Amino acid sequence: MDNFRLGIIAGAGNLPGQIAERFDPGGKSVFFIALEGVTDPSILKNYEHKWIKLGELQMAMTALLEAKVRKVVLAGPVNRPALSSLKLDKRASKMLLKGGVKVFGDDGLLSVLIDEIEKDGIDVIGIDHVLSNLLTKPDLAIGPPVDEVAQKDINRAIDVLTRLGKADVGQSIAVQEGLVLAIEAIEGTDNMIARAGQLKRDVVGPILVKISKPAQERRVDLPTVGLETVRLAISNGFRGLAVEEQGTLLLDIEEVKKIAEENDFFILSVKAPRV
Repeated sequence: MDNFRLGIIAGAGNLPGQIAERFDPGGKSVFFIALEGVTDPSILKNYEHKWIKLGELQMAMTALLEAKVRKVVLAGPVNRPALSSLKLDKRASKMLLKGGVKVFGDDGLLSVLIDEIEKDGIDVIGIDHVLSNLLTKPDLAIGPPVDEVAQKDINRAIDVLTRLGKADVGQSIAVQEGLVLAIEAIEGTDNMIARAGQLKRDVVGPILVKISKPAQERRVDLPTVGLETVRLAISNGFRGLAVEEQGTLLLDIEEVKKIAEENDFFILSVKAPRV
């Protein structure tokens, strides 16, 4: 356990809980900001926490400071609602106004949020600071070998994602024999996979590629892949997954390896251009 109190702003899924368990199983050095309608309540049972609504920025910051949190990690997906639908407090409204056009992109909005949190003397750290063992290794290779068609699809996917990433769009893409079937937008990776599964052609299966954006704020929104994503890709006819080395969190590695090998589904790490 590190010698500071960690704040976790918890999105959906079990990743926030895994971070808490890894950092301090006893719970005394962890404090959760739980988002109404987003955070899974079951992960909070052993930890002090504060429930807030999206847009209640000042309440969140006050709770973190009162809990004597020194460092914060943002973990788990949050489906982004329309800004006009949120009841923003004064601090959140001021933050968005100051952020300008940057807030219309996911990475831009998160960067503005980080700046706002750190104004109060709380450091924002990356998930990999706590879960460094889950970062994809450079030599990751699971399942069958990658053939020439698959390698060309991976190269094509990286090129497209790199170009779009400069506009703060997309972390994941589905490519089949050079044809881009789907690019992740607001719907998230799993829904994109399902959409691509409906659009794929009756030939060799598509490839799923997931990398961070070239100039992405890597302390937040780090690409994450787990068992459910792999299962969904397999069930939708994908034949492989490529993830960024040292830039993607790979959860449930043993279970992922087992299901991939049972279904002749490859998983490998790739390099991605950075700026």
